[in-house]
Amino acid sequence: MSDTSLEARIQSLEDYREICNLQGRYNHYLQTGQLKDKMAELFAFSNPGVKVEMCDSGLWEGPAKVGELFKHMAGSKYGMAGSLMVHMLLTPVIEVAKDGRTAKGMWNSFGTNTYKAFDGSLEAMWQLGKYDLTFIKEDGKWKYLEFKWYVIFRTPFHEGWVKRPMVESLRAVAGVECPGFPPIGEFHTPYHPNKEHNVFLPCPPEPGA
Repeated sequence: MSDTSLEARIQSLEDYREICNLQGRYNHYLQTGQLKDKMAELFAFSNPGVKVEMCDSGLWEGPAKVGELFKHMAGSKYGMAGSLMVHMLLTPVIEVAKDGRTAKGMWNSFGTNTYKAFDGSLEAMWQLGKYDLTFIKEDGKWKYLEFKWYVIFRTPFHEGWVKRPMVESLRAVAGVECPGFPPIGEFHTPYHPNKEHNVFLPCPPEPGA
């Protein structure tokens, strides 16, 4: 094995580790209420192509819009007393491009959330979804360029995904629709108990993405 080949393999392993740590930090910042202060550390805000889509949020493009969506999530949507956002990261697939400048990653994620019911009371829920992410390396640091999370189910813990697979849109608070959201994306296709086949796209990235 040549020195060049060995260096490339070591760099690939370093990239994999750093991307996993980036995703882990995002989840920890989400759980600890630090996300709004850590956005610039995580997202490629110097790139006008940065974008975010969360379940039925539609696609938010550009640094200002990305910040606006997360402000909504950390504020009126989930920023209430009693909130509990613990999201585990499962089954990672990460592929770094051959030029080492971009990468793609996908994780399944299972966890808990608290939401406001129509009467303003708090309810506990389970949720399952998948992250579909594009990363870019800026000044030697990996950051999110395209950040997407597709929901599979979001269900009250005492009912389950067969009885009630989806509660409460990200676009609404206590059942009231919030203004200014873009159209819902094509991959927002949650689990439905009456479907013969529930297929949760997109697929993991191919090697050398």
